[in-house]
Amino acid sequence: MNDRKMHLRDGKEGGFALVVSMVLLLVMTLMASILVMNAAGQSKVAGVSESDQQTFLSAETGVESARRWISKEVAKGTFPKNGNSTIKTLCNYDLGGTIKVVHNSSQTIINEMGITSSQDKKIYSNQKYYWVATEYGQSTVTNVGAGGSVGMGTNYSTSGGQMTYFYKVFACGMGPGSSNTQLRTMIEAIIEVSS
Repeated sequence: MNDRKMHLRDGKEGGFALVVSMVLLLVMTLMASILVMNAAGQSKVAGVSESDQQTFLSAETGVESARRWISKEVAKGTFPKNGNSTIKTLCNYDLGGTIKVVHNSSQTIINEMGITSSQDKKIYSNQKYYWVATEYGQSTVTNVGAGGSVGMGTNYSTSGGQMTYFYKVFACGMGPGSSNTQLRTMIEAIIEVSS
């Protein structure tokens, strides 16, 4: 009889242990599922953040491309002037009115940077930029330039002046996605060129 009571007690304890282990297994499975979902969400956020950053850098590359174009024109002795063509939007961004265009360009980052590595192509294959430059204004700065001199004390003498041209550049970087969901970043910059 004692053996039978002991056997019944062992059975009850074994059933209790089974229930406790099943509850613990369920809790650990839920915790693991939550951790996996959290890690997947973090990975997605990091991927979007990286794409946003790359799209911003593509827009900056557009500004640099515009600066190089303006510098080449100035090196030829030409200060570019606004033409007859106009633009109101760039990459679906409203430019705040009708802008007269000096020059515009677009390029994929792969072509701009001459990327040939297949690994780098995966990163930059969906990145491109567009830019538009407009002559923004001019100003003459006097008392500087050739002939300026500083003597002893507080006497200054100058001759000549310097013409400064300002160009406004709108650059749009575009990243991966379809036309409705494509990542876009707009940068506006002022480029100053002195004669």
